[in-house]
Amino acid sequence: MLNKLRIGPKLLLAPALVLLLLIATAGCAWLGMVHQNASMENLVQVRATRLQAAADAMGEARHAHASIYQLLAWINGSFAQQRLDELSRQIHARHAALEGQLGELAQVSSPDEARIVAACAQALAAYRKGVQETMELAQMDQSIATNAMAKAEHQFSLLNEDLAQLAALERQLSEQAYAAARAEYRRLGAAMGGLVALSVLLSLLVSMRVRSLLLREIQAIGNAVRSLADGDLRRGPASEGRDEIAETGRVLDHSVARLNHTLRLIQGAVQSIDTASHEIASGNQDLSARTEMQASSLQQTASAMACLTGAVRQNAEHAQQASALAASASSLASDGGAAMAQAVAAMESIRGSSRKIVEIIGVIDGISFQTNILALNAAVEAARAGEQGRGFAVVAAEVRTLAQRSANAAREIKTLIAESVATIDRGNACVGRAGGSMDAIVGSVREVNEIIARISTASSEQAQGISEVNQAVGQMDDVTQQNAALVEEAAAAAESLQQQAVSLSEAVAVFELGQAAPAAVGDAAADSAAAAWRGRKAADGTAAAWAGTAAAARKPAAPVADEEEYAMPERRSTASRMRAPRPRAPSGSGAGEGLAQKARAGQPEAPGQVHRFGNADARADGDAHPAAARQQFKR
Repeated sequence: MLNKLRIGPKLLLAPALVLLLLIATAGCAWLGMVHQNASMENLVQVRATRLQAAADAMGEARHAHASIYQLLAWINGSFAQQRLDELSRQIHARHAALEGQLGELAQVSSPDEARIVAACAQALAAYRKGVQETMELAQMDQSIATNAMAKAEHQFSLLNEDLAQLAALERQLSEQAYAAARAEYRRLGAAMGGLVALSVLLSLLVSMRVRSLLLREIQAIGNAVRSLADGDLRRGPASEGRDEIAETGRVLDHSVARLNHTLRLIQGAVQSIDTASHEIASGNQDLSARTEMQASSLQQTASAMACLTGAVRQNAEHAQQASALAASASSLASDGGAAMAQAVAAMESIRGSSRKIVEIIGVIDGISFQTNILALNAAVEAARAGEQGRGFAVVAAEVRTLAQRSANAAREIKTLIAESVATIDRGNACVGRAGGSMDAIVGSVREVNEIIARISTASSEQAQGISEVNQAVGQMDDVTQQNAALVEEAAAAAESLQQQAVSLSEAVAVFELGQAAPAAVGDAAADSAAAAWRGRKAADGTAAAWAGTAAAARKPAAPVADEEEYAMPERRSTASRMRAPRPRAPSGSGAGEGLAQKARAGQPEAPGQVHRFGNADARADGDAHPAAARQQFKR
């Protein structure tokens, strides 16, 4: 259990247990004080008060009973009626006070107390009744009052017995409460003593156990460090705990195992570096040829993009002209629509005037008909007049003829006007349809104008985008030219790589690693190194400290001992790595972009920087030796 705790919780475990037990002891003490306080309050405020109330009730009852005998004596002695009445009032007041005390005792009481208090109340009521009868009879006859007093005396005896039982019960309950308080005190003392003893015992046990664990882990780490100082890389400290010391031991164990395995891998990596340098030289030649081809292709692409940029720009200008023409056509169509609307309004006005003319012709036709009727009546009257009315008859005939001609003309005009109104209605309908068609034409022209405007905007954006693409192609051309310069630097890096292989060989020759040959390091060694790598990643700042110690131990061995970090990805065979094509990084991203920017700025890459770029490429390709597991070192 303690092995799973860290150093801080281990050191705080014993004080924390003592503190918890002290808190528990304080809690028990406080709880005991609360119980003792409750017991004292029960004894003082409840039990003592009720015991005193029971004693007072007995005293009141006896005093009131003695006052009754005094009243009988005063009545027999013929005392003044005023003094007798005063004594009677005192007796009644004492009885009322006794009844009130019994009522207070009955409010908060146990079942036994309630039963005795109820019996006392019943006895008091019977006693008061007997006393009242005795006092009333004493005013009339002393002998009868004496006999009645005997009955009251019996009731008083019963009341006195009940009050005595009540007092005894209250005394018993007080003694029980006192005994319970004493028992609670003894239990509290025993519990506090047990908690104190338990806290001392647990503190000693936990302290000794923590001391033993810490000393054992520290001694194991000391032995491992002494073995490491003696050059023994076969084992590290065996740690099973989870605290900082155990983690330090595990990190030291991982460091020793990783150091042993890394030195074995370095022996195989020397041969891999030699093979890699030859492959880098071959790859540089291929890269140079591909770079020249890419530069030629980019020049052709730049020329084609320039032509495409001019064509798209011309299309954008034509689209702008078409947009202007469409806007003009839209304006003309709008004017035509307005003129058509005015024509429709004029046709409506003509149609209304024609209808009014038809109505007027109808009135004229009616007048002609009435005139014809009047002329007919005048002719009839002229015929009746005979010779005297002949001239009037001629005039009436002419008037009738004119009326008939007017009626015929009115009918013809009405017919013509009706045909004209029908023609106007048809023309109005045609004008309405023409107006709708004109509105549709105006809408279509507006849509065409909007479409051409969008086409013009898109053409402008395309022209801008192609211009940017043209600029990017030019930048790619520059980067390609710079890549050609980097190929030469890569050749220098290959030569530097061979020199570093010689330095690594000299550095590894210093260590005694046993009889295992570098080329015989198999999958088991790679798996153990991978496990050590995962352990290093899982460790905290202590692991970093031990890694720094291991690096410091490697410094005096050889000039290449300044390596700060290394990676160990999964292994791959030399044949598969040589068959696999080399990945090409994009010119605008990663390390290639940084090199291109430096080349454009006129800052050539240092050989060490080119070497790191070559190491990154080597990490992507894999190591040449199966036992090396592609260990890479950054300078």
